[in-house]
Amino acid sequence: MSNRYKVRAYCSSRSCEYVRKEDVIQAINYETAYGLAILYNESPAKPRCPLCGGQMAFYSHAIIEEVGLS
Repeated sequence: MSNRYKVRAYCSSRSCEYVRKEDVIQAINYETAYGLAILYNESPAKPRCPLCGGQMAFYSHAIIEEVGLS
């Protein structure tokens, strides 16, 4: 079983649909990914959206693989 926990980013502007295709960071567990997403969202120096210039927002994401399912 190889579960993966990641932080991803998207544009926080309502008029923009930009989602960053690459993961921002890979974490060791979901709690760490969630905590990092909160930390990045509270940071005053957020990256800007390459399409509209709005601030990026971050969220945690988990990929859970179950044993015995194909």
